[in-house]
Amino acid sequence: MKHGRDFWKEHVNAWRRSKLSQRMYCEQKGLAKRTLGYWSCKLKRQKGGEGSLVEVSRTRLNHESVQPEAVSRPIELLVEGRYLLRLWPGTGKNHLSEVLAVLERQG
Repeated sequence: MKHGRDFWKEHVNAWRRSKLSQRMYCEQKGLAKRTLGYWSCKLKRQKGGEGSLVEVSRTRLNHESVQPEAVSRPIELLVEGRYLLRLWPGTGKNHLSEVLAVLERQG
């Protein structure tokens, strides 16, 4: 069955209020995660949310454990085709976990 904008707007809003990941919300409601993600992006763009940023605290690099030539070159990671993360050498796994958790909630 094909659902329209109002149906998905209700589910996107309910998902955001739920504080669940998209995957968990969709499993509970029997929805396709890709479709919820699509509508989440589409509704955010229509609302003027495109280009909105999520603030994440800054991390100090541990330069002693990093090769000098590597300090100036980050690893780029594209997450779900929506977010480009630049990870500088020395970025801690806890910091990366925090960033990914924030992106998952923004969804």
